[in-house]
Amino acid sequence: MEYFSEGTGLVIWALFLLLAGLGIVAGFRFSKRKEFTGQSIIPTILIAVSLLFWAVTFGFPLEEAGPTLIPRLWIFWLVLLCTTLLGFCVAGKTKKDPKSGRLGFLAIGIVLVIAYYFAMDYLGYFLSSFLFLAVMMYMLSYRKPLTIILVCSGWVIFSYLIFYKLLYIQLPLGFIENFI
Repeated sequence: MEYFSEGTGLVIWALFLLLAGLGIVAGFRFSKRKEFTGQSIIPTILIAVSLLFWAVTFGFPLEEAGPTLIPRLWIFWLVLLCTTLLGFCVAGKTKKDPKSGRLGFLAIGIVLVIAYYFAMDYLGYFLSSFLFLAVMMYMLSYRKPLTIILVCSGWVIFSYLIFYKLLYIQLPLGFIENFI
């Protein structure tokens, strides 16, 4: 199994897991349990990613209670619980998938998260977080400007005091760094 812990072996393992995951989702989609397809996607992805991380742990040093123990325990429980969720989907003992909603709204949210990620380098964590939170709150139909400003400012102040000052976590400052 060590072959699959890095390099080409890891890529092969990842492709195998991707195909297996797509097979499971397709199995739901084209079966009499197709109304549970959406419920099966997240557990399937979590199982695939867990098994990918499990393969990576074979590259860790071997010790009795070393660096492989905790990740493998987490992986074991995650796979077990996600398999249980898939079992509920197969048995039809979970809620059916809801009707699809506003997919354009979801796409805008994803674009905003990606933009927020890239904006942190240029605008800095504090300014980009303020703007991201404000835009998301407005987009999610919260329209009270004073509350939006107070919540966003509160988060920025909290982040600054706890993460930057107390825990000494270096957050990207962006162009503000030139002025400090």
